[in-house]
Amino acid sequence: MFNKSISIIGGAGHVGAPLGLAFSSKGYKVTLIDKNIKNIKKINNGKMPFLEEGCEKLLKKMILKKRIFASSDLSKVRSSKYIIICLGTPVNKKFNPILNNFVNFFYLLKKYLSKKHVVIIRSSIFLGISNKVFQIIKNKCKNLSYCPERIAQGKSLKELPKLAQIVSGKNKKAILDSGRIFRKISKKIIYTEITEAELIKLFSNAYRYINF
Repeated sequence: MFNKSISIIGGAGHVGAPLGLAFSSKGYKVTLIDKNIKNIKKINNGKMPFLEEGCEKLLKKMILKKRIFASSDLSKVRSSKYIIICLGTPVNKKFNPILNNFVNFFYLLKKYLSKKHVVIIRSSIFLGISNKVFQIIKNKCKNLSYCPERIAQGKSLKELPKLAQIVSGKNKKAILDSGRIFRKISKKIIYTEITEAELIKLFSNAYRYINF
């Protein structure tokens, strides 16, 4: 069951919760880990904390099947093969991401990591941040991927299968394992170098801002 288990950090948020539901609907056991106790309670009671088309009905179904659960306990990542990071990245007045807290989080996470884990970053980050994270966790886990999210808020369950998923990683295992699980919820996987993936995410965000 270890190979079919996923922990999502930031799992009670707009990116993490729908992603967890998508994976749980494909047979994975998902733990949504978050600091927001209010959202955790809502999710465990079958209520979505925000509007996402089709999510609440699926949430109730996945809870009944015991495939999804929300918690504030970071140590629960030990029981999951895949650890997906969906932490929000606040921006300053110039719309540059503020990433100190994001990077520092991995000093906490690495206490629970082993060589069996696959750590997947899904957040908006600067160029080079994946390499900084790798330097922090590499003594415990070398399987690091960057697989950016590009979904419109409120439309996650509809867009996840339609949009190509970018997959990059620091080693072959990270790349292959990440591609394997995202293929369950995305019709097309595009493999790139990590720097390319970081640029794609930034360009995608810029394009979205221009359209807004």
